[in-house]
Order: sequence, then C-alpha cells, then structure tokens
Amino acid sequence: MAINKAEILTLVKKRLGLPLNETTHDSLIDLYLDEIEQRILNYCNLQEVPDGLKYTWAAMVAVALTKEQSAILFPPPVVAEAFEISIGDTTVKEVKNPATPIIVRPSIAIVDEVVFDYQGELNSYRKLRW
Repeated sequence: MAINKAEILTLVKKRLGLPLNETTHDSLIDLYLDEIEQRILNYCNLQEVPDGLKYTWAAMVAVALTKEQSAILFPPPVVAEAFEISIGDTTVKEVKNPATPIIVRPSIAIVDEVVFDYQGELNSYRKLRW
C-alpha cells in the first residue's frame, strides 16, 4: 500500500512545529518530500515507499529542512534598529550586514547525510538487485 504524501506533509509539519492549516511552506516541504522519497527508493531498490518507513520518511524530511532551510521556516524576529546615535560631536550609524542568499532547493550533501544517518532503518527494507 502506497503512503499518501499529504499524510507525510502533515507529519513533517507536526515535527517542525508548523501550523497544519498554514500553506506558506508547503511547496518547499514538497520539494524535500520528493527528494527524500527518491533517495529512499534508490537506496532500498523499491518501487514505492513501504508503510513501515512512513515516520522515518517524515523524520528525514524534517531533519533535512531543519539543517538547510531553518532561516526560511523559522525567520529570526525583526529587531527595532537604531538608525543613528549622537553623543556630543560623535555620531555612530549602525552597519547592516548584507543578506545571505537563501537556497530553496535541497543540496545533495545534506540529503546524502540524512540518508546516511537513517541507514539503520532503511536497511530493513533494502532489496538486492541481481
């Protein structure tokens, strides 16, 4: 029996503490769901992810998202800025750090690391090819 991706999406949101009714990050989570699903299928040499790997799949997606996309999922709070401070004849202006580019696709290194971390669970479902 095939696992419903909507069910995995719900499990991932619960693991990450995201509201279930919010759809802001669904496309990003779907991207990771597909990537991790393909890695599970390739590693285990299967046609579909077995029911026994449902929670493992959700955990793998949550870990990969947390490692790589935490800035998107959990943005830091906006702090009120002091634009200029003057004391006597000295003026100090705050320097803003340039924004770092946000990657919105799974990196191969992170996904490989997650698959390696969950090899124990995946090995139970792995099939050999002849």
